[in-house]
Amino acid sequence: MRWLLSLIEGRKARLLFFNVALALVAAALPCLVAELTLRLLSPPPDTPGLYAKVSSEMEWSGRPHGQGLQAGVSVSFNRFGLRDRERSMEPSRETVRILALGDSVTFGQGVAEEEAYPRMTETLLNSHTDGRPPVEVLNFGIPGYNTVQELAQLRELGLAFHPRVVVVGFLYNDVEPTEGGRRSQTAGGADAAPDALPLARRFGSGINTSVVFLKQHSLFFAWLTPRLGVVLRPLGVKGLGQVGEIKDQYADSNFNWRRVQTALLDMKRLCDERRIQLVVVIIPAMARFTESGYPIKEYHEAVSGFCRAHSITCLDLLPAFWGLDGTQFWVSPTDGHPNARGHRIAAEALSEFLAPVLARVPVIAEGPVSR
Repeated sequence: MRWLLSLIEGRKARLLFFNVALALVAAALPCLVAELTLRLLSPPPDTPGLYAKVSSEMEWSGRPHGQGLQAGVSVSFNRFGLRDRERSMEPSRETVRILALGDSVTFGQGVAEEEAYPRMTETLLNSHTDGRPPVEVLNFGIPGYNTVQELAQLRELGLAFHPRVVVVGFLYNDVEPTEGGRRSQTAGGADAAPDALPLARRFGSGINTSVVFLKQHSLFFAWLTPRLGVVLRPLGVKGLGQVGEIKDQYADSNFNWRRVQTALLDMKRLCDERRIQLVVVIIPAMARFTESGYPIKEYHEAVSGFCRAHSITCLDLLPAFWGLDGTQFWVSPTDGHPNARGHRIAAEALSEFLAPVLARVPVIAEGPVSR
């Protein structure tokens, strides 16, 4: 009798194992098909060698005269390593020069150079001058840059172009240090040891790190997570992956946010010394722009509040997008960078904001701009 019971139990165990394995295969197969489909539809790989290392806090820049593909569109750099037309360092006497600092959004990742908001802002401002001098907007955006790198870029290159206005395109992940920044923080003891963090914080951080890793290595997961966010945010979930920790990152106790604040104050000092108008533009994440759908209002409040407290001119682009579905402005199903329509909305808001600012800006500097 025992052998019969053992045989029945063995068959039940094998049947359970078979059913579980079948369920896993059935669940994995559509995911695999979706992953392969997204990879077939994805743009060709980026051209290698478009960027060059720089021995300064900038860390890298565009390779001068480099050309190739990035995010599926043609990219070319001028002799200064910028995604911009060739420029002389001396502006014409009748032109107001604007520098647009920023990261991949300012750069225009996934869109043509003339569709990025710096160029579109230039076009809009020059189409309605209202008696103002013409402007030229120089695109200094470099993918991956944070505020500390943008400060270094302004010091080492930007001021030599004699701008009258400096626009800083600020994105929520600008608070994140680069790999070089993380190494310097670790060497200086700025980062808390993982074991010193509360257990709940370590667990949440581990989940977010895993989500970011999966988004970087799986197109299907990159496609799925923002759509899960749309469903989960009305239930109280603030975000998935990197976006999910924004509320913590923009607390004054965070070393990286304090580092950004110092960089912004240094930018203001440099600009004030040279009678340059500094403008910080807060760029939203391309999500659902509703009360329940937008996950990172804390980021906007922190940056705009800091700018107000320190008399830094600031434009928050969130109202320009409010009520719209930001996922319709993605450059691809897995890439949340704004497409040409998203850049157009940003450029329209920025050009309207800058028009009265430019009316108060002197056209010609009184002397050479020192560095």
